[in-house]
Amino acid sequence: MIRHLNSYLKWPPLLALIVLSTACAGGSTVVPITIQSDPLGGHVTYQLPSSAKGGSTDWIYLGKTPIDLKQNVDKKKLKEAQAFRVKIFKDGYNDQLRDWSEEDIGAEVKEKGHIFWNPKLVPNAS
Repeated sequence: MIRHLNSYLKWPPLLALIVLSTACAGGSTVVPITIQSDPLGGHVTYQLPSSAKGGSTDWIYLGKTPIDLKQNVDKKKLKEAQAFRVKIFKDGYNDQLRDWSEEDIGAEVKEKGHIFWNPKLVPNAS
């Protein structure tokens, strides 16, 4: 029975490897992101705005600052996008936006190991 069970236990890691390699071949790229804010606790979203037909302007929520993660991004959508746009918003403060081109992402990741942003949030006038 144990020997029979061991033969089945070898399959899940192999299956996971096949699924991951298939997903990676589908055209996604990993964007390492580190975002902070002053003050901390800002909500972070990103979008890939595109003027192409069928292009998306949906915002994808990443979490609250500080953030240190690796985000899978569709390579085709990144190429078609006008930018990799990040927005930070927090109650009582003005929204902050920053854009990176595909080339900017590559250069910053090569230089720093990730894209990095630490904006000082500006209080609303109201």
